Amino acid sequence: MRCPRLLLPLTVALALGSASPAMASDWTVEVSNYKFEPGTRSINPGDTVIWSFLAGGHTTTAVRGQADRWNSGPQTSEAGTSFQKTFDTPGRFQYVCIPHASFMKGTIVVGKDAVKDTVDHVKRTLRGDDVKVNFELNEAATATYRIKGPSRKTVKEGRVKAGRHSFRLKNLKPGSYRGSLTLVDDFDKKTVVRNRFVVP
Repeated sequence: MRCPRLLLPLTVALALGSASPAMASDWTVEVSNYKFEPGTRSINPGDTVIWSFLAGGHTTTAVRGQADRWNSGPQTSEAGTSFQKTFDTPGRFQYVCIPHASFMKGTIVVGKDAVKDTVDHVKRTLRGDDVKVNFELNEAATATYRIKGPSRKTVKEGRVKAGRHSFRLKNLKPGSYRGSLTLVDDFDKKTVVRNRFVVP
């Protein structure tokens, strides 16, 4: 039995279509009545968000220190205008309207958090009155190391890339200490590693 001539090209086209990546989408966030609607929008990497300003006097501006940033300003937008941004970096991104930043807030969630453990190989080393904490990040994160005891100190880094890092605190007073290494990834997942040590 012979196969119809159109069947083979149709089979090839369907196979290629199913193997290609999903097409990017556009998503709308309406800006009116002193709020962003929806307040949280979940999208895929490569998708575009379009802020539609139904009311004037607002901006869409990313909060600082995140893996991605944008700003529809510096001036506020007029009613009937729009601003768009394509998101390629996975993460949870918070943004505000600059004139109303205390209450007019929104979130864009891009993709899913694919990294289970943010940090590995946390090691504390004590030398005299100095303490050093080494750690390896499996993904980008903000990092803070805080100690409580006779000396209270905090070291904080903004968003740092995956890889090996260390914090060092010097000239600690003798006594017992509690230390905590706090890491927050691009999806706002928080990891805390605690340790104790004594400075002689």
